[in-house]
Amino acid sequence: MDTLAATAVQMLGSSQNQQIGIAVATQQLAADKAVAGLVADSAQSAASASPPAPPGQGLSVDLRV
Repeated sequence: MDTLAATAVQMLGSSQNQQIGIAVATQQLAADKAVAGLVADSAQSAASASPPAPPGQGLSVDLRV
């Protein structure tokens, strides 16, 4: 194989590796964004699920039976 063909093959291989790396990074960012959205939705629904505890709740324990 002459030098020009070897250089072309090397450039094509490098380009393909770069494209694969970009695709993997893009997929990872999309997955991270989806997880962040799920966490935000869970936090928002948990916050609106029940009203806050009234003042003083949990400060004393009634041990009478």
